[in-house]
Amino acid sequence: MALKGKVATALLTDVGQVRDNNEDAIAEDGDIGLLILADGMGGYNAGEIASGIATATVLDVVRREWPKLKHGQVDGDSGYSVESLLLRQALENAHTTIYQVAQSQPQCAGMGTTAVVCLLHDDRLSIAYAGDSRLYRLRGGRLEQITRDHSLVEELVARGHYSREDAMQLVRRNIVTRALGVEPTVEVDLIEEGVEPGDLVLLCSDGLTDMLDDEGIRLTLVQFADNLNTAAEMLVRKANERGGRDNVSVVLARVDAAFPHKRPWYERLIEWF
Repeated sequence: MALKGKVATALLTDVGQVRDNNEDAIAEDGDIGLLILADGMGGYNAGEIASGIATATVLDVVRREWPKLKHGQVDGDSGYSVESLLLRQALENAHTTIYQVAQSQPQCAGMGTTAVVCLLHDDRLSIAYAGDSRLYRLRGGRLEQITRDHSLVEELVARGHYSREDAMQLVRRNIVTRALGVEPTVEVDLIEEGVEPGDLVLLCSDGLTDMLDDEGIRLTLVQFADNLNTAAEMLVRKANERGGRDNVSVVLARVDAAFPHKRPWYERLIEWF
C-alpha cells in the first residue's frame, strides 16, 4: 500500500564529532511504509559492513515477500500480524548473513549490528528490533519510548540490582545484550502499536540518546514537527553540540492521514455469509 500523502518521512545520518567513519545505516521504502535503522559495531570498517548488510537484507526480504502477504491477518500461534512476522524473518535473515560473513572473513570477525525496523500498515505500527537502537512515539506532545533497550543497564535494572539512576552512573551504557551477527542465534523482539493522525515516530541510534535526553528530544520534535527535515537536522546538530561521541542517525515518520487496509470486495462479501 502506497502511503504517499499519508505519511511523511525524513532520514539523516552523521559521522559525529569523534569517529572517523560512519557505522550507522538507514533506509526506507515509502511505498511499503518500511523504515530501517542499524548501528554497526566491530573492527576496522566491519561495523559499517554489518549495518549495511542489515539494511540491504531487510529491504530485499520485505520487498520480495510483501506482495505475497495476506494483509490484515493475524498468525494464530504467535498472535502477531503477518507484517510483524515478516519483519522478524527479515532481521533473522540479516543476522544469519552477518554471522556467516563474520565467521568466514577474518577482517570482519566479531562484527555485528543493532537494528530497529518498523512497518506502517493498516493504521498500525509493526516493530522488530535487537539491541539498543530505539523507537519513540510523540503523541499529543508526550514522548514515549516504545522499545526497551537490550542492554546491560536495562537487564540490571529489570533484575532489581540497580535503580535506573544508579545504573546510568555505574554501568557502561553501550554494552548491548543482543545484536545481529554476534552469536549463532538472536532473539528478535516484536511490538505492535496503533497509530493516529498526528503521531510522530522516531527511530534513532544511541549516538543521539547518549548525547540528548528524552526531554531534549521531545522539545525538538514538538518545535519542528511540521518540518521533518529540519527536525532531523536539529536532533543531529544538538547531539554534535553536546560532544557527538558516536555516529548519529535519526529516521522520522509523521502520520498525516489514516491508512486502513482496504480488503478486496470478495473478502468483505464473505463476512456476510
